Amino acid sequence: MLPTACVLLVLLVLAGLGALRWWTWRPVVKQRVLAQLDDGSSFEGVVMSRRGPLLVLVDAVVRIPGGEQRIDGTVVLERPRVVFLQVM
Repeated sequence: MLPTACVLLVLLVLAGLGALRWWTWRPVVKQRVLAQLDDGSSFEGVVMSRRGPLLVLVDAVVRIPGGEQRIDGTVVLERPRVVFLQVM
């Protein structure tokens, strides 16, 4: 009986962690954000989707020291490199 209860507890904890990971980035989809990366650059754009460890932005502008540049097309950011995300 004890091993079954332990297995169920582990499965419940893993399901909770999976749900938390999914929900953490879900509220920003289809909103304009400013994403600051770990190298000091930042991107402003509309989050269209999140696919695994990636964040997909459209209508994006990259801001680097010394200026900014509008980007045609889609920008894909690795979420582990995002230091913070500000919803505009």
